[in-house]
Amino acid sequence: MTVSVLLSDTNDQEVQEAVAALPGWRLEMRPLDELVETLDAMSDIRAVLLTTDDPTILRAAVEKSHERRIAVIMGCRDETARRRAVDFRVEEWYRSPASPEEIAARIHTALGRVAPTGAEVAERAERVERQEMLYDALTGLPTLPVMIERMRGAIRKRGELVVMYLNFVRYSKIEEIYGWEKLDAVLETTARSVHEFLDDSALRSSRMMVGFTNDDDFIFFHVPAPGVPAASERLITELASRLERHVAQRLEEAHGEEIAALFDIYIGSSHVYYNPKIRLERLIYRGIREAANAAKSVEERERARKVSDLKATLRARSVYIDYHPILTTDTGEIFGYEALARGVMRSLRSPEVMFEVAAEADLIWELSRLCRSRAVEGMASWLTDQQLLFLNVDPHDFSDPTFDSLEAADPERVVIEITERTAIKDYPKFRERLQAFRDRGFRFAVDDAGSGYAGLGSIANLEPDFIKLDISLINSIDTNFIKQNLVETMVKFAEEHDAMVIAEGVERAEELETVKQLGVPLVQGFFLHRPDLVPTFGLPAARAPR
Repeated sequence: MTVSVLLSDTNDQEVQEAVAALPGWRLEMRPLDELVETLDAMSDIRAVLLTTDDPTILRAAVEKSHERRIAVIMGCRDETARRRAVDFRVEEWYRSPASPEEIAARIHTALGRVAPTGAEVAERAERVERQEMLYDALTGLPTLPVMIERMRGAIRKRGELVVMYLNFVRYSKIEEIYGWEKLDAVLETTARSVHEFLDDSALRSSRMMVGFTNDDDFIFFHVPAPGVPAASERLITELASRLERHVAQRLEEAHGEEIAALFDIYIGSSHVYYNPKIRLERLIYRGIREAANAAKSVEERERARKVSDLKATLRARSVYIDYHPILTTDTGEIFGYEALARGVMRSLRSPEVMFEVAAEADLIWELSRLCRSRAVEGMASWLTDQQLLFLNVDPHDFSDPTFDSLEAADPERVVIEITERTAIKDYPKFRERLQAFRDRGFRFAVDDAGSGYAGLGSIANLEPDFIKLDISLINSIDTNFIKQNLVETMVKFAEEHDAMVIAEGVERAEELETVKQLGVPLVQGFFLHRPDLVPTFGLPAARAPR
């Protein structure tokens, strides 16, 4: 009988038992440095099981396996490893530790997923296409057409349906700032926390879905139980408030206060009554539109309240500054601080939310003046004589008639960080404005390089002293070779033009080690400093003013 070989970098007891349970299989364990050579040398390998965290070895082994149409299974110890498995497109993965039964099942499933050819490819593509039209791969939620079919009978029997539309605002902002990987993780957390809430609420019999795959808003169908009245507007409003607090808490626990501060949820509802003369699908789609419009109305009322909060904030100067440290990568010494403005009111805690509201209310200049003033006021208390203050400024602020009067006790210790919420339309004129500030001793940084308007053209035109790499470039850089190549190129470019690169958004030890190896001289992020929490890298969590 032909023997099938599972090649692995581990011979853990669970893996041995899993292979023993597969008829006609044997386990071959090899050290990491022999894996790729063994793949070339042995002809009877049908699957490879990898548990290493080394991305270089992983990529080489996966590529060689796929060249030979060998299935790859990864044992993932944490979320980073899972995302790496997805990025490398392995056939199967499991969360370590796992039982022998699960590992054996993963091996069996992986064999059926090895890249086919010809007609098999076309057939599988059609099957996947149909599947993805029915279920959202990220959250596992069914799409609207599936749920209509599942609940058709119950709706006809009850004769009514409550539709709720959950509009999660600023999720696109999370993707813009942090990258799609972070938004995917946030959506997973959101879906889980909404499920938790529903299971413990008066709407536990509700069914949740997405309108279509990759949607970031959710829809509830609630068919009341026999003899139970439909949920009232008052109950829905009460539940919406509790749901928002629950999801925000889970987001803060899983992703931090910065992400949670961007979270807002607006819920609208509508009541659909069954009418046999009208197609059920048409009734439901009308109900969804009504619920979505109702959610929009709630959002507009909240925006009006936030404008009022902002005006009160400006009158009372109720903005505080979180001086977020920028560290020297090699030594961990504090090089300087970025002044991050926060609203005292919880509704305006996030700077993104504050400036979004200010833009709608035409109060950008007033808010920017307050933030700059607060930041400069704290320099004497927070910064030593050698440390720099990075001050966020939008190009639009240069048009403010009061901006030229920007004062600091020592301009050479202030870096004006160009944060491009708006595009620079006239570079020659803008450079003239910058030169006037350079002549006074100020230096400049380009923020969010690699995203939005802050591309290579902007860097070349502004000739900054510092280049701050966008968090979307740094997130999971340890597992993404394209990001590593981009950052390495940017470091070389900066060195050739007497500038320094700052890696923003370092949240994990692996990211810190990677940017260090790539030669990035300065780093910043929650792995190095998280306000009010015990930090790592030898930095105090918070330092009281002197």
